[in-house]
Amino acid sequence: MLWLLFVTAVSLVSSKAFAQYDQSYPGFYTPFTDMPVEDYDFQWFAPPITEVYGQDGIDPKTGPFFDYHRFYVNVSRGEAAPNPSQGDVTWGNKIDAGWMSEEGHGWLLQTLHIDGPQVAEANVGSTVSVGLNKVWRLDPYHNGFWVEPMIGVRYFQFKDQSLRVFYLPITQRPIDTQRFMENNMLLGQLGARMYTHRGHWKLYGDIQVMGGNNWVYRNNQDNTYSTGVVGAEWSLGAAYYLTREIAIDINWNTIYMGRGVGRNPFPSSGDQQESLFMSGVGFGFTFHR
Repeated sequence: MLWLLFVTAVSLVSSKAFAQYDQSYPGFYTPFTDMPVEDYDFQWFAPPITEVYGQDGIDPKTGPFFDYHRFYVNVSRGEAAPNPSQGDVTWGNKIDAGWMSEEGHGWLLQTLHIDGPQVAEANVGSTVSVGLNKVWRLDPYHNGFWVEPMIGVRYFQFKDQSLRVFYLPITQRPIDTQRFMENNMLLGQLGARMYTHRGHWKLYGDIQVMGGNNWVYRNNQDNTYSTGVVGAEWSLGAAYYLTREIAIDINWNTIYMGRGVGRNPFPSSGDQQESLFMSGVGFGFTFHR
C-alpha cells in the first residue's frame, strides 16, 4: 500500500511539472504535430547561405533533417581471439534523422549498422545500434558557437564471432564452429552536439556517454548471463555546403565500451567484462542540418 501511495504521489507531481514545462516549450512532447510544411519553399539547390549581415555566424536550421555516412571502421578483437591487440577493418552505415522546432527543441533518431569483415572466415562480427534522443538548442555562445544537449535511450547489439573458425593442425583445413557471443545492451545516454558555421563550412563535434544492462547470449543458449555496461561515443567532422540544404560531410567516429562486453564463446570463460573499441572515418552527405 505504501508503494502504491508513493507511485501515485510521484505521478501527480511529475504530471504537474511536465504540464508546466510543456507551457514553457510548446509542443515539447509532440514536435511533429505542427510542421509548417506550407512555409517551406523546397529550393534544395538554392545557393548556400555563407553570411548574415551583422552576425558572427549563420543561424542554424529548423525543421526536419537527415544525415547519411558510409563508414570505414576498425573493430577491436576479444582477448581470446588470435592477435588480440589487433583489429579488423570493415564497412558500416550510419543514418541520423530528426526534427528541430522553432522553439529550440526536437528529436534525434540515430541508427548504425556494421558488418564484416568482407572475408567471413575469422574475426567476424556485426553491430546494430538504434537510439532516440530528446534534443535542446541553447542560445548561441560567442562567435556563433551552438550547443545542443541531448538525453535518450539506445539499443546496441554486438555479435562477436572472433573464434568462429579454427584449423586442423595437420591438414590446416578450416572447421566452422559457428561459435559466437551476442550482446544485447539497453542503455541510457546523455550527450551534446557542438557546432559553428562559417561560410560554406560547418565544423562540429558530438559526444555521448552511456550506461545500462547487457544481456549476453553464448552459442544460442538462453540468457547466458547479464551484466552492467558503460561506454561512450564521440565524433569530429566538417561539412561543406554545396547548396542551401545539401552538404558533403566527412567525420571521424569512435565508439568505446569500457567494460561489460562478452566476447569469448567458450562456456569456461564465465561472465566476462571485456571492452569493445570501434573507430573509423565516414563519408556522406547532410540535408537541411
